[in-house]
Amino acid sequence: MKEASRLLVVVLSVIFMVAGAFAAENAAYVSPAENEDKAYGELHGFICDRIRLWPDLAPHETEADPGRFIYDKKGKTWRRRNVSRPELVILRPKAAKRRDVLVVVIPGGGYDNQSMGSVPRNTLPILESGRWVAVLHYRLPRRKGRNIYDAPREDMARAIRHLRVVSGQYGFSSEKIGALGFSAGGHLTAIAAVSSKDRLYDPVDKLDDLPVHLNFAVPVYPAYVLSDGRDRANVNCGDGATVLPEFKFDDRTPPMFLVHGDQDYFSSMASVMLYSELHRRKIPAQLFVYAKASHGLGTSVNVTGWQQRVLEWLDCMGY
Repeated sequence: MKEASRLLVVVLSVIFMVAGAFAAENAAYVSPAENEDKAYGELHGFICDRIRLWPDLAPHETEADPGRFIYDKKGKTWRRRNVSRPELVILRPKAAKRRDVLVVVIPGGGYDNQSMGSVPRNTLPILESGRWVAVLHYRLPRRKGRNIYDAPREDMARAIRHLRVVSGQYGFSSEKIGALGFSAGGHLTAIAAVSSKDRLYDPVDKLDDLPVHLNFAVPVYPAYVLSDGRDRANVNCGDGATVLPEFKFDDRTPPMFLVHGDQDYFSSMASVMLYSELHRRKIPAQLFVYAKASHGLGTSVNVTGWQQRVLEWLDCMGY
């Protein structure tokens, strides 16, 4: 048994070393997307690196376009659009004492764009707690002939592999990588967490030998979770709605913290039913459903401070 364990360590070390060479090559300087400084606002000063996820074209793509941030005057927010060259933007912790934890932050936007409105204000507390952040800019808009989440799931898996390899370079643990996503990003967070054993694309290089499980997950008002009338605010347990079959809850499913508003047009029952399945499987989970809160949660007095609840939960979970 000891010999087998030592052999496993050696094999994994070789894989990480070889994959690291590919990651270093792919992580060469990536120029920022147009208007990145404006979209990131206060966060922009914490950016320390950008990692291009694919060495050439991403799967099923015919071009490599980073897209650009465009200001939505009606929504009063910056949105990233038309991405075919996905990337990770790495942000260093703000606190003097850094932790060995990294949170992948995933913007929402219906898999049509990436809304940056919720990113700066909800990411800053993570950085202030001493944790690292990597913002995932996945491919969009939705690809014709594919599930709306297929390309983003491929990008998420590739991103986690990159992060496992570069973890030592930055100082976070390769087994303390989690995700926090909003709306469509909450959907991507949840499906990545519960279905990490799916083979999503043909291997590109040695990096793809690495596992893609998350160590913790925080889906925030996740969309696209329920069947049978999903995404209606009046969906409840009596409507016959179920969690969609792509949410597999495999044996690498990590602890989760779920956040939703009870007036969300993406029914809060999505989070309730995800929590119920986690609880049934004895996977540590925590759930907050806020009264009189719609999509985006808002700033009413009962909702204010949910970000701190997440940090307290991470402390409890050892992250």
